[in-house]
Order: sequence, then C-alpha cells, then structure tokens
Amino acid sequence: MTASDVTAAPAPAVFTPQAAVRGTVVVLVGRGENPGVYARFGRRLAFDGYAVVVPQADASDTEVTAALSEGQGARILLGSDAGALRAWAIAAATPPDALVLAALPLGDGGPAPVGHDAEIAARTACPIHRQVLDADPDFEWGALDATLPPHPEALPAVPTLVLHGEVDPIAPVEAVRALTADVAVVRDGVHDVLNDQFHRIVAARIVTFLEGVAKGAGFAESTAPEAPRTRKAAPLHVSARLDYALRAITQLVDSGEGPVRCEDIARARNVPLNSLVNIMIQLRKAGLVSSRRGCEGGYQLARDAADITLADVVRATEGAVATVPGGAPWGDLERTVQQYLEERSVLELTTGSTQ
Repeated sequence: MTASDVTAAPAPAVFTPQAAVRGTVVVLVGRGENPGVYARFGRRLAFDGYAVVVPQADASDTEVTAALSEGQGARILLGSDAGALRAWAIAAATPPDALVLAALPLGDGGPAPVGHDAEIAARTACPIHRQVLDADPDFEWGALDATLPPHPEALPAVPTLVLHGEVDPIAPVEAVRALTADVAVVRDGVHDVLNDQFHRIVAARIVTFLEGVAKGAGFAESTAPEAPRTRKAAPLHVSARLDYALRAITQLVDSGEGPVRCEDIARARNVPLNSLVNIMIQLRKAGLVSSRRGCEGGYQLARDAADITLADVVRATEGAVATVPGGAPWGDLERTVQQYLEERSVLELTTGSTQ
C-alpha cells in the first residue's frame, strides 16, 4: 500500500480571527449535522476574536481534546444536541476552561419528527439555515432517532453556559431545567438553537460568556438598593407551549367544523407561527386535531370539543399533567390539579379570554 492509497480523514472546519485570538472554541455537531452546518456560527465568533474548530462528527475524543489543547487563549468546548452530551462527557474527563451546552437532548421528547417538513420545522425557524440544510448533500435527514451517547449525572465544575429553545419539540426544556436552573432559554426557540431564527442573540450571549471566561469581563453589581420584585419562578408554572396550544384549540373551537390554517390561528390568537407549527404537530400526534392538505387545508378538532379535556392538551404538549416530589403535600396537589384539568373540556375555553 502506498501513501496515495490511504484516504485522509476529512479535516475539521476552522474559522480564524483576522486579529489576535482571544480564545478557541471547539464545536461538536449534533445528529445528522456536519461542520459545514456551523459556517455562519463560526464566522460570527471569529469576527469577535475567537478561533472556532468544528471536527467531523466521527472525530474521536482524542482528536477533540487535541484540538482543545492546541488552541490559543481560553479553551472552550461547545456541543449541540448529541454533541452537547458528548462535550459534557469529555469535559468531565478532561476539563476545558469552559463548557457550552446547546439543545441538550434530555428527558423524553417523544418520537422523532417524520418527514422533511416536520424535521426542518422542529430544527429551525431561520429561513437562511433551512436553505443551508436543504442544499447540503452531507446533511443526514432522519437522524434524530439515532441512539444518544451517555452522559455524566452532574455538570462538571467548570464555567458552563446552557442554551435551549423554549418550545423545542425534540428535547423539551423542562428536562434541562431539572438538571440546572441556570438555563438561557431562547423565547420561541426550537431545537437547533445555535442556528435558529434568533441566532444573533444566541451568538451574542455566547460571546458575553466567552469574554467573562477569557478576559474576566462583566458588569459591576449595582450599588442601588433593589426594589422588591415579583418572584419569577412561581410554584405553579404554565409553559408558553401549553399556553399557545390552548389558544390554538380555542380558535379551532370558535371556528366550527372547517379546517383553519396555521397562519390564521397565529394571527387571531397572537401566537408565533413557528412555535404554532410544532405545537400543532404535537396535538395531531396526540389525536386531538386532524389536518387536511391542499388549498383548503388546515387543522380542525379530531373529536368533539366537549370530549377533549384540558388534561388531554397538557399531556400532548407537556407529557404529564403534573410532576411533583413524592409525599405530602405534593401528592394532594398533583391530584387536585389533575382532577381540575380532567373535569374541564376545551369547550369551556370559549367562555373566557385566552389572549
């Protein structure tokens, strides 16, 4: 065998700043992805002075840690989707200077989306990134049902930024919040949060985090006395996804028997269209709505409104009516909430405002 007979492994994608390097970010791709998917992200971080290295999906852990050790400045390991789980495991064994985890696929997100349209809606609402995926011959459609790698039980003792889409249908944010309360949740974001419709604010949040790690940059604490503030995390919390689902169901109840387009529901009920598309898929899979294609297509209730309970909608979007610790008083609270939701049909939504 000669040297010409050996096929070299594909090289990682590298994005280098034009000026001094402030730090190095090694990015581990998610299911179905390849380094080319992160060209826009890499260029943006390089513009802010950070070298970005995106290894091939099949790069070994040794190759990943070598890319980190060879980097200049602060060394940051970043992963998305399955790449986030892998970055977490690598960081536990060989701690980088910092860790960024995006779209952590924890918990049970239900079945993977089937078909091109469903998958791309679940992945991103960014029209430019949708074009990138469609034009990429190496992107692997249908890979979201692939087996996920194992991960440690706890986050490593390094500075960690966790990013997640608020209405991610593949990896619900609630499971990530159960891991850590310190999650940067992107409003109306779906799964590929680094390449979603709000990719600019996500990149800005990452750069702010990197500046703190690499240069100790940050904002001084205010010396003014703080005014009393309303507690943000109340004991009972209704997610935006559930709220949007109930608004959509209400519109279908009010609209009668004919199908209603997502665009019309979004406009009438003030729901972000991208979030609504994913929510309607969940409601259809749960058997609460049915869809019709074509010019006169749209969604309609699959059963009589009086036969669909609020609990049905909660299960379709959240997976469970309530999740509480065992023992009193939480068991009583769970039963009370479940009884309330089971006894009320979506027909009652039309008697009050859901907007």
